[in-house]
Amino acid sequence: MFWYRIETNKASDGIFLYIGCSPEPIDALVKRAQNGFFVRLDDLLYIERGEVREWADWDRSLQPTVFINPKDIISIMEYKGDPREIPNH
Repeated sequence: MFWYRIETNKASDGIFLYIGCSPEPIDALVKRAQNGFFVRLDDLLYIERGEVREWADWDRSLQPTVFINPKDIISIMEYKGDPREIPNH
């Protein structure tokens, strides 16, 4: 699995970051977005005060998967590995 940080912009809601994984390498993920297809991330995480946390710590009512509209994507960055295991400093 590949881990990504995807930054989106919804004019009314502002900037939002998604952190999650996908089986697709970055080139395939970017191509998918360029072709107008939604981008799927699984095993969502979030960062609170510099600490990477499980999605369920924030919201237990939702599955930790998201489909991101490609028209809202500003940037896609690939993590070097699982962000829960990478030192932040």
